[in-house]
Amino acid sequence: MATAKELTGGTGDVNPQILTARVVQSAADTTTTQEILLPVPRPSSRKGRSIVMEILRVKYNISDLVTPAGQIQVLGFLSTSSSATTLSDPTSFSNFSRDGLFATAVGFAYSSRRFEDDLTDGAGHGFLVATDGIFFTLISTNTGAANISTAKIFYRFKEVSLEEYIGIVQGQQ
Repeated sequence: MATAKELTGGTGDVNPQILTARVVQSAADTTTTQEILLPVPRPSSRKGRSIVMEILRVKYNISDLVTPAGQIQVLGFLSTSSSATTLSDPTSFSNFSRDGLFATAVGFAYSSRRFEDDLTDGAGHGFLVATDGIFFTLISTNTGAANISTAKIFYRFKEVSLEEYIGIVQGQQ
């Protein structure tokens, strides 16, 4: 079992906080991205160290979907860059996806609208973010609606070396 110091690099912030993010499509079946400003870390850091956000998991919820018959897709993802438009972008780090072929005359309604993405490595370490904001993108096809998705982002602060901080920043642009 990792200690609080090992997990947080000295901040002792082992209890997750929650950040809520929301994206509303600008029109039916469009790609819409919303910037989510990140909280400013309040713990002080030691000389040669910096405080970053460590995302542990994300719980997604999407609006009620009653779709027409046919092939549908709803995809949501978080990234550290506003230019990310697909999950294959290296700055994308968490996502949910629902798709399928629905061939009934009345359409299809999702019975489950919640999805969870665990970003920890099994030892309690999460995904480190060293940017001022992240971006929540929602994409849909053939739903016939402007969809809404929320994300509950469970995070804590972690102290890292300046070298690691610079590497994180360079990798997330």
